[in-house]
Amino acid sequence: MTSTRFATAGAAVLRGVSFAAVSAILAGCSGDPSGPSQSLSACTIPLERFTDGGFDRSLIPALKNPTVALRGTPDVAYLNFSDLVIGVEFNGQPLAIPLKLLWWHEVADFEVAGERLTATYSPLTGSSLVFDPASVGAGDFIVSSYVLDSNLVMQDAGGTLWPQMSSTASCGPLDGVALTRVPYQQMSFGAWFAQHLDTWTVSSGTGHDFLYTLYPYGNYREPNNPELRYPISGSFDPRRPPKERVIGVPVGTGGVAFSLPALAQLARADQIGQFPVWVWAANAEADGEPFVAFWNSFVGSAVVFRSIANGQRLTFEVVEGTRRDVETGSTWDFTGTAVAGPLEGAKLGALPDAFVAFWFAWALFQPDTEVWNPGIPTSFVPDQSVVELPPGPIDWRLSTR
Repeated sequence: MTSTRFATAGAAVLRGVSFAAVSAILAGCSGDPSGPSQSLSACTIPLERFTDGGFDRSLIPALKNPTVALRGTPDVAYLNFSDLVIGVEFNGQPLAIPLKLLWWHEVADFEVAGERLTATYSPLTGSSLVFDPASVGAGDFIVSSYVLDSNLVMQDAGGTLWPQMSSTASCGPLDGVALTRVPYQQMSFGAWFAQHLDTWTVSSGTGHDFLYTLYPYGNYREPNNPELRYPISGSFDPRRPPKERVIGVPVGTGGVAFSLPALAQLARADQIGQFPVWVWAANAEADGEPFVAFWNSFVGSAVVFRSIANGQRLTFEVVEGTRRDVETGSTWDFTGTAVAGPLEGAKLGALPDAFVAFWFAWALFQPDTEVWNPGIPTSFVPDQSVVELPPGPIDWRLSTR
């Protein structure tokens, strides 16, 4: 079998919207948007904080149990190895959800053998989060007609509103209930496939006539572009460019954010011309908890771990193209596993709360956040051009280092 569809259950979602209609939807709303209907009650977040996108937002169709396929089948041909995916383990199986699909759908609900998963991507805030909806007894999620500081607001079948980046119900019957986040990795499809040869990938056979190879927002995601489609409640935090991608660990209203372009730039400066894999390790701390962000240029992203192994607190450095902990000299790969040295076989704990977002949005939702400081100057550079991979065929196996 080369493709399958997860068993369908729960409420249906809107389907059959034309390409032209959704192009108009994604172009943003016109007129003077207002907040949600005053009929909503029990709202932790004041109603005036929301923006009602109305028809423009409510016709974005969430995916319910989309077809998945193995690499090499026609329905996965739309995906390039360099395209970013959300990679998760679901029902004991690696699963890749391409951002190309979520540009158009924003929410994908999965259910198989009684296990549920909701993968989300908010193109206007660049934020990826994955949830376990069963943890709060919520039904399937759809894209509501509202946004909060430009961020996706989901809605369940009971009418509760869930801002994606807060991960907590804000209006409705489940107000104040927090969703359980599921750890994921955002990386290039080539890197995910190299690590998971048996991965399922969400196919382009969604039942919608969208051009999934087209990014529908023009130059919106360029790091220095200040354009927004909806109002926000504050101003831009000037510490980083507004649309720069960061991977952050939230702690209360603060936490720590790692600039992905800065990690890429440091790795390139440290490794280019010397070693075939450009890696970096960034140490940080929030609320007394030590973290480390591992970067790999072939992956095109970073993953954050709690930097404790076998009960020992660790700090990391890059020596001769490999990550090593200072305390024992053990060598660590991108999966957070010690592959050599006294701690060989030990694993760092993944952080389910860590996620990727545009800097402006991260700073709005985590206003007391710290920005990881490498201690040496880095420039403000576009994260799409910072990594210049070697010409010719790429050995994606290098992404595991």
